[in-house]
Amino acid sequence: MKNLLLRTLAVAGMVSVVLLAPKMTRLLKHLDRPAKNRTQLYRRISQGLARLENDGLVTVTGEYANRRVKITEKGIKMLEKIEFGEHVISEPAFWDGKWRVLIFDINERRRRVRTQLRHLLDGAGFVRVQDSVWVHPYPCDEFVSLVRAHLKSGVGEMRIFVAEALESDKDLREHFRVGIT
Repeated sequence: MKNLLLRTLAVAGMVSVVLLAPKMTRLLKHLDRPAKNRTQLYRRISQGLARLENDGLVTVTGEYANRRVKITEKGIKMLEKIEFGEHVISEPAFWDGKWRVLIFDINERRRRVRTQLRHLLDGAGFVRVQDSVWVHPYPCDEFVSLVRAHLKSGVGEMRIFVAEALESDKDLREHFRVGIT
């Protein structure tokens, strides 16, 4: 719920989300099916805002009707983590039989960047073959470009190549459900 509220606040505010975001309205209906329980929904939203404020992700000012919510720097960083952690690499109708192998060598003084990169790769569905070798079956150039920009990393630190075949890739094929005969 905390992540959901934080993302909602980032987009525009509760009213516009309810009107414009169908997935959000389904969730809100799930939380508060009959209209008579609307106070329960408002209470949950208030509790969620209080938790976000206690965690330092937002600041809340004003009274209930005139409440203003502002996302803090810590909240923005959390949003970035959420956004990149949920990035989905599109799946073509048919697998081309090639593996996208991402390798990286990030200096020890940028350890935090290395940890972030592993988190992002895992969130996007890559599979770790070794600590700095990750594999994905589908084209992911756009994702890698976004990650490079986000982490301020160059080609020297991170390289991606396409492999026609990988030795002993049965487990990977099963994991991704591709090329299984």
